[in-house]
Amino acid sequence: MKRGISIHYGEIALKGKLRSRFEKMLINNIIYGTGYKPATVENRLFIDNQDDSTVNKLTLTPGVSWTGKYIMIERDQDSLEKTLNEIIKDPGQPINLDVKRIDKNFESTSLDIKQKILKDMHIQLSSTGPKIRVEIMKDSFIVNYDIKRGIGGVPSGSAGRVISLFSGGIDSAVAPLEMMKRGCNVDLLHVYAVATDAQVLESKVGEIARNLSFTAPLRLYMVPFHIFNLKVMSINPRYELVMFKRFLLKLADGLCSLYGYKGIVTGDSLSQVASQTLDNISAISYGIDVPVFRPLLSHNKEDIIDKAKMYGTYESSIKKYKDCCSIVSKKPLTTASKEKVLEFEKELYLDAIVKESLSKISVKKFDSAMIDK
Repeated sequence: MKRGISIHYGEIALKGKLRSRFEKMLINNIIYGTGYKPATVENRLFIDNQDDSTVNKLTLTPGVSWTGKYIMIERDQDSLEKTLNEIIKDPGQPINLDVKRIDKNFESTSLDIKQKILKDMHIQLSSTGPKIRVEIMKDSFIVNYDIKRGIGGVPSGSAGRVISLFSGGIDSAVAPLEMMKRGCNVDLLHVYAVATDAQVLESKVGEIARNLSFTAPLRLYMVPFHIFNLKVMSINPRYELVMFKRFLLKLADGLCSLYGYKGIVTGDSLSQVASQTLDNISAISYGIDVPVFRPLLSHNKEDIIDKAKMYGTYESSIKKYKDCCSIVSKKPLTTASKEKVLEFEKELYLDAIVKESLSKISVKKFDSAMIDK
């Protein structure tokens, strides 16, 4: 008998000739995030411990479809039922039982095994009950239990590097994670209105950045707000927020040119707030040289909050913090035009502001060693 944690992936199995590359990246990410090197057995990953905190980390590791604890036993029906009796604490509780025959040469079908278990153990089935999955392997039965759904996708790092605009709010913390599970390594760009970058690191911004580094190291770029703020006061106040968003994209575009990022990520959700109307998004993005990814564009606020809670960023994101958007949000215009944005860009000498702001940038690197294992 052997016990541990089983790790299953979904999308990676569909990668054909690239599958082994994605598997290796997932294994490396698991080692980085948990400190444990998983063993590979018949296209499944196993860790030799049953620590709940490890299971929780794995559920948030991009590429992991589901994970849970397992017991590996000999291929014997009596041993299987004995193991299930150990796992099922309440015999009268309905169970969501699934049986999967991996070894197709096994004499009984998955349905036969399942029906025998139900009959012998008097188990009631329920799709809402605790999930137990029995896998019939070549030389063993594996009983998976305490199963938790992962975020799925593909391993972070498999698609390249992007830079994400990051205020510390709910949306800006979820957007990087959505890109991580599509294979991106994500670094963060934060423009701060507080006095020092040390205060940024002590705030929710530093807290969230540290927690986002669980799957891969990331950098937090910190840029002071005052250079832009002193200039923007000379224009129509209703355009201040639009021009601030333009400033952010041009800052990120500059970092892409300097460090080779392949795209910019924002937490925009269409029509959620004034700066995120179709007109404003179009005007703000005009002429940016790299792709601008908006993974939350079609999400309702409730959906984004649910994701933030699942990812564990919600409680940090709602902590008080003086972000720059709140400073420039004075009845912002919802129908900005590209022509007017470009006109104000020239009037403000925005490229010069971006260049000066980038010269004042500071960088903090975060990695999993900063997170409690």
